[in-house]
Amino acid sequence: MRIAVVCGHFMPEVGYQEVWIARTLARLGIKVRVVTSTAVSSSARRIRRFPYPAGREVAVEGYEIIRLPVRFRFRSAVFSAHVADAVAEWGPDAVFLIGIGKMFGGPVLRATEVQHVPIVCFFSELAEYRQRHSLPARIVSWMQDRGFELLKRPLYQLAFRRAQLLVCNSPGTLEWLKHCCQEQGDYEILKAKARVLSLGYDSHLFLFRPEERLAVRQQLSCQGEVVVLTVTRVVPHKGLERIIDAIGYLQRRGFPVRYILIGTLGDAYEGQLRRRAQQQPCPERFLLLPFQPSDVVRQFAAGADVGIWMQIAISANEAMGTGLPLLLPRRLSLRHLLEEGVNGWYWEEPYEFENALEKVVNFLSVMPEEQRIQWRNHIAAYNARRFSYEAILREILTAIGMPPTWEG
Repeated sequence: MRIAVVCGHFMPEVGYQEVWIARTLARLGIKVRVVTSTAVSSSARRIRRFPYPAGREVAVEGYEIIRLPVRFRFRSAVFSAHVADAVAEWGPDAVFLIGIGKMFGGPVLRATEVQHVPIVCFFSELAEYRQRHSLPARIVSWMQDRGFELLKRPLYQLAFRRAQLLVCNSPGTLEWLKHCCQEQGDYEILKAKARVLSLGYDSHLFLFRPEERLAVRQQLSCQGEVVVLTVTRVVPHKGLERIIDAIGYLQRRGFPVRYILIGTLGDAYEGQLRRRAQQQPCPERFLLLPFQPSDVVRQFAAGADVGIWMQIAISANEAMGTGLPLLLPRRLSLRHLLEEGVNGWYWEEPYEFENALEKVVNFLSVMPEEQRIQWRNHIAAYNARRFSYEAILREILTAIGMPPTWEG
């Protein structure tokens, strides 16, 4: 089987669903060609500053990457020539188009050379991505809406008709796509083809290792404490001040709780958060770190006891691979991730976060370490059946009539 993965950005050092999908497919014996651009994602320029070289390379995991020069880009949209040619000449059995909104894969939907090839389109749009927390953000949001009407809506309608499967990364994405349907025909197509299949994780990278948990907790000298973890790009609209204040309140109440935040950007906002942490009762129990390699993130997730995310992020799914229980707001973009009390807990917006966190910390603080490890193993196995890319890709390939032979 040969699968082409088409995406505007492909950054192995950052990871994301296109990277984990390519790695997992290759590991499972499927031939993979990634067709992408030389561009660096605007959200990852602090991690990699310069574009990738154009041309062909073979990743250490065995898949092929074809990088095409950028002809034009605007924000996340990327345009390159010969995208469809790079797909068609390889003769794939299926094509995965990831991030249709970035425009890069549009030519593949129109190419006559691949009309017979099943196409799977992946969508991640959410209404909550339309940031309106400041006047500049509202202006950008208005421009995004106008750009969607002019450029993206016709492309999405084409994807609805051409693709065999429309993968929505959350229930909120499916609701967002419903609002894109101007005609009843589009709505009927969406109902027939769309399926909510979550962001996932590479199960060979994100898994639970008790020895890593022991090493991290010894390094931090936090035996007996409840360690709370967040991994995200640290920017002002993500509600991180609220987490720091809630941790400080619990420390003031005598709870043995510690907070680790990974994803600082070395900017003024990081300075604000550090000063806020210093004002808490136990400032030495706050650790703010820049982005870390995936294997280091996995180790911190193993050492933690509960993860907090205020909005959808693939880093939450990756942490779930380590069996880390999560505390999440009950919103449309996140409601598919947790079974209450099994692999985490929800809190009701807007006011219940602090009470929910106190209950979770109280529950974990009296749990012996041996029991915490047993529970983590159980959660990791439970999550793997739903969120590992082996499980997700099995559903995708089965849905397009190409059921795989691997187990799991």
